Amino acid sequence: EAFFKGYTIKQWGVQPSELPASILKRLPVRFNYDDNYFFHKFQGMPEEGYTAMIEKILDHPSITVKLETVFDSAMAADYEHVFYSGPLDGYFNFDLGRLGYRTLDFERFTYEGDYQGCAVMNYGEEDVPYTRITEHKHFAPWESHDGSVCYREFSRAAEPEDIPYYPIRQVKEKALLADYVKLAEDSAGVTFVGRLGTYRYLDMDVTIREALDTARGFLQHAETGQAAPAFFTAPL
Repeated sequence: EAFFKGYTIKQWGVQPSELPASILKRLPVRFNYDDNYFFHKFQGMPEEGYTAMIEKILDHPSITVKLETVFDSAMAADYEHVFYSGPLDGYFNFDLGRLGYRTLDFERFTYEGDYQGCAVMNYGEEDVPYTRITEHKHFAPWESHDGSVCYREFSRAAEPEDIPYYPIRQVKEKALLADYVKLAEDSAGVTFVGRLGTYRYLDMDVTIREALDTARGFLQHAETGQAAPAFFTAPL
C-alpha cells in the first residue's frame, strides 16, 4: 500500500487486482540500498540525449524523413516493405474498434536549486493527483545547473485525439488485440514493431533490442527469399 496501490490506481485507473501480473513483474523488489531501477549491469542515458541519438540515426543518405504526413495503410503498396511502429488498430483505421490506452498530461514548473534530489520521484498516495515528478538535470549528473526544470505527470484514459502511452491489455483489450493480430498476419508487406505496433508495455532498452532483432530477422528472410512475418515478436 505504501508503494504500489495508490500509484497503480492513478496510473491505470483500476484496482491492482484487475491488472495482469506482467505489469508489476517489471518492478524489482530489493532488500538493500541499491536504488537503480533495473538489475542491468550497464545502464544509463545517451550522453547527448535521445534527440541527438535519433538525429544521427536519421542522418543517412538512404533515409528521407517526412513530418506531418498522415500514413494510410493503402500507402503500403507503394513500398517493398513497411515497418510500422504506430498503433496497431490505427493501421487498420480502427475498423474493429479502438484498443484501450492510458495517456499522460504534463505540468512544467521550474525551481531554483535542487527540487527532489533525483531524476524521478513516484507519489504513491491516492490523494496526490499526479503520479510522479521528473527533475531532468539528474538524468545528466555530469552537468551542473543551479536551477531545475521539472514536470508533474497526470495519468488518464486516452481519448482518440490523445497520444497513446500505455496499452491496458485487460481481458477486453486482449480479445480485440487477437482480432487485430489476425488481420495483421493476413496482411502482406508490413511488419509491426514497438510498443504501439505490438500493443505491449515495453521499456526503452527492450524496444531498441527488438528493433535490432527485427532488422536482423528481416535481412535473414530476404537472403532466403522468404516474406517477413507481420510480427517478429508475438503480441499475445
